[in-house]
Amino acid sequence: MEKGIRRIAGIVMMVAGIALGAWLVFGAPHDWEGNVRLVKMAMGLAATGMITGGARLIFWQPEGGPAEAVGEAGVG
Repeated sequence: MEKGIRRIAGIVMMVAGIALGAWLVFGAPHDWEGNVRLVKMAMGLAATGMITGGARLIFWQPEGGPAEAVGEAGVG
């Protein structure tokens, strides 16, 4: 059950990051000047971090667990 909750949280985080990025590109005012432009850049970096964090939650691999390649699963 924990894996399912983590994947759902990852999907929600990715959708929120994509929505924030899309709003910054298409919906945010393009006449922001001065320090507000830096805030807009920080929000873009936050959206990128949200997308990356969501992908890490979806495709989480524990540090101590063995990492097998897809083609090596049945060989041996």
